[in-house]
Amino acid sequence: MRILLAVTAAIALLASPVLAQDLKVTVAGRDTVMLTPAEVKALPRAKATITVKGQPVVYEGAVLHGALLKAGVVSGERLMGRYLNQIVVLRAADGFSSILSIAETDPVYRANPVILADTVNGKPLDAREGPYRVVVDGDLRNSRSPRGVVSIEVKAGF
Repeated sequence: MRILLAVTAAIALLASPVLAQDLKVTVAGRDTVMLTPAEVKALPRAKATITVKGQPVVYEGAVLHGALLKAGVVSGERLMGRYLNQIVVLRAADGFSSILSIAETDPVYRANPVILADTVNGKPLDAREGPYRVVVDGDLRNSRSPRGVVSIEVKAGF
């Protein structure tokens, strides 16, 4: 009976919306910025449809580029030379990390935005995916779309 209660509680917890938390954004050579859920929600937003287990899934959230701008990243026409060597490290609460080049996050270099999704199919992300899931619109596989993202760091690449 105790096992059944524990399993039921775990399923209920995973199915419930995740509690909002601040997002840590660090750009090399600048101060770390903590963006509140309200600040992230106020950033320009976009939708991306990806395929999960053969089914289309619609994610919506803030454009990652907007969060990086809040932290002072160089972008747009100024994103060249040594700045193009920067990488964006996306860290999840479970320890998973994914890396993008800085150009992949900039609308001058990429047509499809990378988003910090906070909803899926019109509903808030659950505890398994939230507080944010990065969705790289246009990728053929979802391997660079970490769930549970809690921090973003821009650093020198190579």
